[in-house]
Amino acid sequence: MSVSYEPDIERRLRAVPARNELARILKLRAVSDAVKAGWTQRKIAEEIGVEQPEVSRLAKAARLTPDVCERSPREVLLEYAAGMIDHAAMMNELEHWDYTFGQTDPTGEVYLPGTWDQIERARDLLSDDDYQRLFNLTADRRAAAGRV
Repeated sequence: MSVSYEPDIERRLRAVPARNELARILKLRAVSDAVKAGWTQRKIAEEIGVEQPEVSRLAKAARLTPDVCERSPREVLLEYAAGMIDHAAMMNELEHWDYTFGQTDPTGEVYLPGTWDQIERARDLLSDDDYQRLFNLTADRRAAAGRV
């Protein structure tokens, strides 16, 4: 049996992990918002269909990674991969993103990533042409940050 290449099938298959990652981000964000609003973990668990210990784990994860509660370039890329936004909307948002650039902490031992790092690591979600376009658009800002 031969397997034929069909772009639609490939796109739908590639959307599965993107949708899963997006669901995780949205769940963490929703739990964080509910906790901040004073909801009990039991009530949150009922609403999202999990047990209370899972809500405790999610709340802790959201507390330890507060950046997950803010929109990020990765989220934009995932939305495109999941078919939630089109290519033009993805590129428009990424082209106008106010990127931050990673740096080493004062001890020189730990690298603190910026939002541009999400673009650098998104080669599975971003075509070479799109990456090059973003790379060229951010050249001045990367140079100013010492990240050429």
